[in-house]
Amino acid sequence: MVLKALILALLLLLGSGWSAPAGAHKDHAKKMAEQAQQLKQKQAQAQAQQRTVNHPMSPEVHEAVKDDLERLEEERSKSWTARSADWIGRLHPLAVHFPLALFPISWVALMLGRRRGDAEPLLRSIIIVAGASAGVAGVLGWLNGGFALVDADPLLLWHRWLGTGVGLGGAAVALWTWRHRSAAHSKTMVWVLGWFTAALLAQGWLGGALVHGADHLNW
Repeated sequence: MVLKALILALLLLLGSGWSAPAGAHKDHAKKMAEQAQQLKQKQAQAQAQQRTVNHPMSPEVHEAVKDDLERLEEERSKSWTARSADWIGRLHPLAVHFPLALFPISWVALMLGRRRGDAEPLLRSIIIVAGASAGVAGVLGWLNGGFALVDADPLLLWHRWLGTGVGLGGAAVALWTWRHRSAAHSKTMVWVLGWFTAALLAQGWLGGALVHGADHLNW
């Protein structure tokens, strides 16, 4: 009986010794698998970040993206009044079509009317609308281009100040024609309208150069 008890105790001791290492091995294997999975995830994240950093981008594209981000940040920081003024200024390309069309038309109509000796009474109204629309287009141009006395781009500088002169001059012509009915059919008006037509041709080229480049009318 004593021998049987000793044999049973020895078997139990050996069984417990084998089961403990087996359980410890399973836990260790599980931890190793988890650590390997975490290491793979970290490596994948590092490779993704490296691809993002080393993504090929030309200097021009980089500058364009940078400018867009700065512009968006500036737009978000604007007040309601500033955003409204900016939106109204975007009507400038629409408004400039009125003086661009009406000044040359009134100039040609005035010359033909004086040659034939029957100046059209409607011509006075056209001149007033042409001058007033030039003033409005000038104001919208300042809202669209921003308030600056000097511009880094020479095309924008010339466009700004020639347009300012046309706007102020057009408003003065509209007021002069409104107050003096005979001014619409005078010889002085022929020269005034001729100057506005030439100035608007130059202003139209400058506006096109700002949008499409200085070579937009090259043959």
